[in-house]
Amino acid sequence: MTLTSLAGKRIAITRPRVQSVELANELSNHGALPLVIPLIEITEPSDEGFAFEHAMKNIRQYEWVVCTSANGSHRAAPYIAKDASRPKLAAVGDATAAGFQQEVDFVPSQATGQTLASEFPLTNGKVLLVQAEKTSGDVATTLRQRGVVVDEVAAYQTVIRKLETEEIEQLLAADAVVFASGSAIRSFVSQCGARYHGAIVVIGEPTHLAAKELGVNVSAVATAPTAQAIAHALGGVFR
Repeated sequence: MTLTSLAGKRIAITRPRVQSVELANELSNHGALPLVIPLIEITEPSDEGFAFEHAMKNIRQYEWVVCTSANGSHRAAPYIAKDASRPKLAAVGDATAAGFQQEVDFVPSQATGQTLASEFPLTNGKVLLVQAEKTSGDVATTLRQRGVVVDEVAAYQTVIRKLETEEIEQLLAADAVVFASGSAIRSFVSQCGARYHGAIVVIGEPTHLAAKELGVNVSAVATAPTAQAIAHALGGVFR
């Protein structure tokens, strides 16, 4: 079904380009004009990936590998065998599960870190938690409170991407801006300030919470990270 309310709307997508293709295509199918303007970059962690490489080379000591983002599962996937010798795999949501490039063993009922930690199957084996370098630590804390033995490792870090003047002007002129993470919102606020007066659509409750903490008014929350769910949320804004 075509979302006619999106026709002609300029929608800025702020994720890294490689992660924006599917949403850009979905929006184009509804007649929108997608603008891919990444606000963050995904880079090696500050130790240049040493700890991550070490953990991956010793992956057989873990009963589970748990990823809290698609960036993490994409990084981990090449190190994980696709046979019975591999650890069990857990992902925070469907997009993260897809990053493993094979069937996963556990996805929580809601795509949030807290739900993942609360619903994660209890185990006596060690768990490797693959995540960004800077996190709230809530997932690991909740798992440990439930008696799970957890090793944390940073697979990547997110850094603010400095925008060109033309990109800032495009963002400010957009009818809506889509955010997938608190890092992207922080980048937006630091570079665009309070000058934007269009619609703000965020993906998931963690991003919504980050927006609230930064004083950003959110027009709609996409309840799932799929292109269809995001387009539906945007369509509701302009209906």
